[in-house]
Formats: sequence, structure tokens, C-alpha cells
Amino acid sequence: MRFFIYLLFGALFFLTTPADAFFPLTWDDLMYQMEKRMSWRKAKMETIVQVFDPFAKNADGEFTKKPVELPARGFKQIIHWKDGEILVVETMDEKEKLLHYYYENKGDLLSVSLDDNRTLETEDILPRQLRFRSRFEEDRNRALEETGVIYKSIAYHISNDNNVFLRIGNIESGHFALLNPKTYDLISIHNRLLLENEDWLELKIVFKNYEIYRWQTFPKVTEYFIGNRLFKRVRVSNVRTLSRLPIKILREKAWKLRNLQHASLKIDYAL
Repeated sequence: MRFFIYLLFGALFFLTTPADAFFPLTWDDLMYQMEKRMSWRKAKMETIVQVFDPFAKNADGEFTKKPVELPARGFKQIIHWKDGEILVVETMDEKEKLLHYYYENKGDLLSVSLDDNRTLETEDILPRQLRFRSRFEEDRNRALEETGVIYKSIAYHISNDNNVFLRIGNIESGHFALLNPKTYDLISIHNRLLLENEDWLELKIVFKNYEIYRWQTFPKVTEYFIGNRLFKRVRVSNVRTLSRLPIKILREKAWKLRNLQHASLKIDYAL
């Protein structure tokens, strides 16, 4: 009798395991699993950003083994976020001089670089790690699309070191994202940059050192690679959830900067 029970258990195990092992979640299932793991509603995050020269060479004309940091190109950020509605990013230099201001409040959008000697694009300052912390599928889809992942297919992905991930996107195109199959945390985003000689340069964003704050995970460190060489590292120095954002102050600053931008454009056209 005991042998029969063991045999039955073994048969059930082998019948059920392949379904879990070889058939990934549907897109709707994945979105549901990600949504229920998001508990933040409003948050303030501070980050420190290091910038590196990915193509630095030594005296022999060879690439350096370690990336060369460019301290003058680094910056820090204060990020205000309300899930699904508001994203404000204040980007400053080490002396807290405002370099860039990004204001997104529903349909209202402002992205302005404020230092003539140091232009920052929107792509340089967006907090990729925070976009994926949203409860809303629309925001997570937007985060994927902003990094070039358009195709929404899901499959298992086995890395060269035999780790298993969930993969979103098309691996043949080079545009895909990898997720932890247990926690559904984002591990990396992969992209390709087409060069003038029609060759490809691999781009990769790695999310790591996950921590838990207020029942939700977040990556403490985000690293950006070009051709497998580090060129930017973002470290979260502080994060806390809020009962409300100082939206009135943030909106007034956006209005002042928008008016200043319009005034500058009028002066440029007059010249």
C-alpha cells in the first residue's frame, strides 16, 4: 500500500512538473503577478549617479581593465513619484546646482536642460528602476517601450551560467528584458545600437542589489553597459514612502522654468 502511494505521488510529480518548467506565464498572468507585488503609492527617492568613460585606453592603446570614472560628469537626483500620475526628477551637480528638471503630471510634461555647458537629455535622467515599480500595466509597458522592448512575448531564458529567467521580447532582435521567475523582479534590459557602418553595439541595463522597503522590492543599484563596458551607475542613497507629494511647490517650479524657457527661445529668435 505504501509503495502504491509513493508510485502515485511520483507519477503526479512528473506529470505536473513539466508544465511549470516549460510553459511560462501568459502576459496577463505576468502583469497580475507584478501588480500584486507593488505596494508603494507615493515615494521620494534620492540617487547618486556615477559616469564612466567606457572606451578609455591605457598608454599601450588598449582598453583599461576597469572603467575610468568621470567625476565632473556625475550628478545626483531627487525624485518625486506618485504611481500612475506624477514623476518629477530634479537633477543637480555635486554643489546642488539644478542641471535638469523633468515634470510629468498626467498630461502635463516639461523636460528642460538648464546648463548651457552641460546638456542632459530626458533619456539621461529618467529613473528606469522606478518606472517598473508601478502597479499599472500601462506604466510598465511604457517603461519597456522606452528601452526598446516592444514585442510582448514571454519565454524561459537560460543564461550561459545556467541561470533561468523569464524573458520578455524577441531575443533575435536583441531587444528583450529578463526577470526573476520567482519574484518577477526586473534583472536586465537588453538593446542594440545600430552604428554608421551597419554594425551593432550591445546596450544593457542591469538592476541588482534588491532590497525590501515597505513590503516592496527595489534595486539599490542600476548599471548601464555599452559593449559590455560600464558607462553609468545609479545608486539609491535614500527612499521613503509619503502620504502626499509637495505637488504645489513642484508645479510652481515647473511653471517658472517653462516661462524661463519660453523667454530664452524668444531671445534666441530675436538674435
